[in-house]
Amino acid sequence: MEGILAVEKDISVFEKAVAEWAKYGISMQRVETMHDAIKQLKQNDNYLFIGINEDTVPEFMSLLPVMRDVTDTPIFVMTSNYTTEKNIKAVSLGADSYEGCHIGVNTKSNVLITLGVLKAQNRWAKRAQKKLEVYVYGDVILSKPRRKVYVNEVEVLLGRKEFDILRYLMANYGCVVEHKQLLHEIWGENYSEKDTDVLWRTVNRLRAKLSEKYPAREYIKIERGVGYVFEL
Repeated sequence: MEGILAVEKDISVFEKAVAEWAKYGISMQRVETMHDAIKQLKQNDNYLFIGINEDTVPEFMSLLPVMRDVTDTPIFVMTSNYTTEKNIKAVSLGADSYEGCHIGVNTKSNVLITLGVLKAQNRWAKRAQKKLEVYVYGDVILSKPRRKVYVNEVEVLLGRKEFDILRYLMANYGCVVEHKQLLHEIWGENYSEKDTDVLWRTVNRLRAKLSEKYPAREYIKIERGVGYVFEL
């Protein structure tokens, strides 16, 4: 049987949950952040469900929609501070269930019942099978359908051209993209020479925004006289 992906910072809570679910032959894997969970799901999407402990990962909602973009796996959020308002918000952002308990003994029956209901309602089968375009490299996440970018789980606000340039560079990770190639892709076939200067200024703004909180990190490298490369 598939295991559980737990988004949990408290190792003691995780170990108790591991012992409980092991009685039923179900293993668990732990990651500490939503970013790490999304990165893991991009590599392996074969889980029974994803369990998020809001008590130790209180910022989970900011990246919940992106998690839903990369997986059809059921998402269960557990909390000791349940409110109806948070329930409604979590479900609207992509969670399948928002439970007033932890990922351990108290939630087991509720989770299994909800899994059965979801299957009976054929909810997962109705979801699009095509994976949405989401890139995760290092501490950067970019979601094309939502046009959102996160660095270390903090959203970075980008202009339209800045976003499009970053998406194209991340789609070609590790490869040098020439100036003319970027101009053709972002500005279209009828770009002019003046757009070269606009490209240079736009990339500089983009680099500054990505490195604002971590000035020592260089996400987009400049290949002098050639172009740019996104590489970590």
